[in-house]
Amino acid sequence: VNDNQHGFLSGISSSCLSHIFSLSFSIYSSSSPRAGETGSSAAAGQSKPSGQTHKICLVCSDEASGCHYGVVTCGSCKVFFKRAVEGWRARQNTDGQHNYLCAGRNDCIIDKIRRKNCPACRFRKCLQAGMNLEARKNKKLKIKGAGTLEPVNPMPVPVIPRCMPQLVPTMLSVLKAIEPEIIYSGYDGTLPDTSSRLMSTLNRLGGQQVISAVKWAKSLPGFRNLHLDDQMTLLQCSWLFLMSFSLGWRSYEQCNGSMLCFAPDLVINKERMKLPFMTDQCEQMLKICNEFVRLQVSYDEYLCMKVLLLLSTVPKDGLKSQAVFDEIRMTYIKELGKAIVKREENASQNWQRFYQLTKLLDSMQEMVEGLLQICFYTFVNKTLSVEFPEMLAEIITNQIPKFKDGSVKPLLFHQK
Repeated sequence: VNDNQHGFLSGISSSCLSHIFSLSFSIYSSSSPRAGETGSSAAAGQSKPSGQTHKICLVCSDEASGCHYGVVTCGSCKVFFKRAVEGWRARQNTDGQHNYLCAGRNDCIIDKIRRKNCPACRFRKCLQAGMNLEARKNKKLKIKGAGTLEPVNPMPVPVIPRCMPQLVPTMLSVLKAIEPEIIYSGYDGTLPDTSSRLMSTLNRLGGQQVISAVKWAKSLPGFRNLHLDDQMTLLQCSWLFLMSFSLGWRSYEQCNGSMLCFAPDLVINKERMKLPFMTDQCEQMLKICNEFVRLQVSYDEYLCMKVLLLLSTVPKDGLKSQAVFDEIRMTYIKELGKAIVKREENASQNWQRFYQLTKLLDSMQEMVEGLLQICFYTFVNKTLSVEFPEMLAEIITNQIPKFKDGSVKPLLFHQK
């Protein structure tokens, strides 16, 4: 690809990409007051004059009664969350897990009619929406400390404490609760396999996974404390890290790394890997699977490592909320350490395990850079007839120049 073409593509995508991510973010935050709004303006947004659309509960889609525990919800979900957390704390098991179990696949529909059918899925949706008991405590403290009772912003801009003690009930429990649901590819396995059909399906699946990653990141403890521009930058730089790492985990867990499990209905076996233009990218992805197999990565370790990959590539000139970012990243590094201690019985092996896992995180930089080059090649090579969703095409053409011109840098644990 010549420089002129490269620059042209970059120019197109950079003007649209921010809008796409901003839209994805606004979908999940339109019901909440924004940072900088006054308490009165937030309160005005919750009033219900005739002709104004009522706000809906972000958990069950019933009519919302206000901002409860940091999220716009109905009164029923407010009470459910409070009781669930208090009961969880009272009955918490030694392994830190709650007593709710889903009788299905952890994907039950939670709406006004069916919200009482599955407490496990309802509680998961509460956490995904960002509900937090500390939000109410922070509001009360503001009122108590004021000389006069003035309207208080129901969603104050939070400040991350040193070790995030407000998380309910543990960081790992939250990470498990917000883990994205399974996405199906819709691939028709009854038709003959071709490279273009497989790759087009993978790209459509990738577009869906990017949207899922935005939802997931918005639910991560601490992530929304970052400046919105920083949130978008981190997602733009890490989307392929997150997708390939998640692919590695699924393939390790379900196929022991012998095949690539992109979705339950799309597994790339050895025969499919031999198709034209499939070999190179599959070999890169199999390297990740092989590392999972070699290290026998635990689920807790995987969850912490995936968050660290979201925080692994930053602008060379830094982020707008750099201090907050540094503290969030250190929090998740400590969580990885806790996951290792939980797994390893021999304390002397903890540091060795930490070294091995962080080396794997560092190696993802080179693997993903290779995958980006392959993605870009298939994108500009029109003879391959590979379809790219508009959003995915814009992300790729925006990201490649940043890696090439050195405007972004990896945060490595070890020197090369």
